[in-house]
Amino acid sequence: MYTYFRDWRKNGTWLNIHDSLRQWVRIEQERHSSPSEAIIDSQSVKTAAMVHEAVGYDAGKKIKGRKRFMSVDTLGKVTAGVGHCC
Repeated sequence: MYTYFRDWRKNGTWLNIHDSLRQWVRIEQERHSSPSEAIIDSQSVKTAAMVHEAVGYDAGKKIKGRKRFMSVDTLGKVTAGVGHCC
């Protein structure tokens, strides 16, 4: 099963499925298939105590971990996402 996931992630199948489903839901809600507006937000996410990968520190929230950024349309459907160290 993981082989399918890895292959689909590498060749863009997952992204195509996600985009198609988002467009389908928007049409079901009687909206244009591609969003004209987006909302951008960030979130600090704690990591496990013994993680040795690159992590950062969000001094404002006093959280050691990673920060992720998401862009969603007005229906709350994800349009893009990025994660990195704080």
